[in-house]
Amino acid sequence: MTRPTDRPLSWAALLHGLGRSGTAALIVGCLFSLGLSSAAAGNDSRLEQIGYREALAWFHSQKYESSGAWLCGYSLAHEDYSVAPKAPRLLVEVDERYLYLKTGGKLVELTGAAQSPQRSEYQSAGAAIRVTLDILKRNNFSEYQESHDRQVLAKIEMNDQVETLTLKGQSCGT
Repeated sequence: MTRPTDRPLSWAALLHGLGRSGTAALIVGCLFSLGLSSAAAGNDSRLEQIGYREALAWFHSQKYESSGAWLCGYSLAHEDYSVAPKAPRLLVEVDERYLYLKTGGKLVELTGAAQSPQRSEYQSAGAAIRVTLDILKRNNFSEYQESHDRQVLAKIEMNDQVETLTLKGQSCGT
């Protein structure tokens, strides 16, 4: 399922939001312009920033038999899995069954195709977009083990192109 959005991402605003570190902004900017644009070369789409509220609004509009209480937002990470302050969120996972991303100004919902403790696979209706999340490590658990951060290697297949990204999921859980 896709839904058009009315606010395209401004690359200048994105890089400005990464914090004061010019090096971090340069590295992430290069990754976005080189890596993600090739993933969507077929129709000039790109992965765009997505917010929790936007993903949850779509999730709730579908009237699924779930509260949507379990959330995980994934941001582009460095090799050591650190994330720049205010790094844009590229994927939002809801209830470990739905994954949301934005490309070409449209919100796309992917549903869980296969799940295991260390791997989650999602695909869009018609399988035009597939995402595989390999969970490499869980850390930073909450006091009651309700949420954690996770280090993820994401394989994104879109428009017959494949990109592998290093992502960090933050506060994954309730």
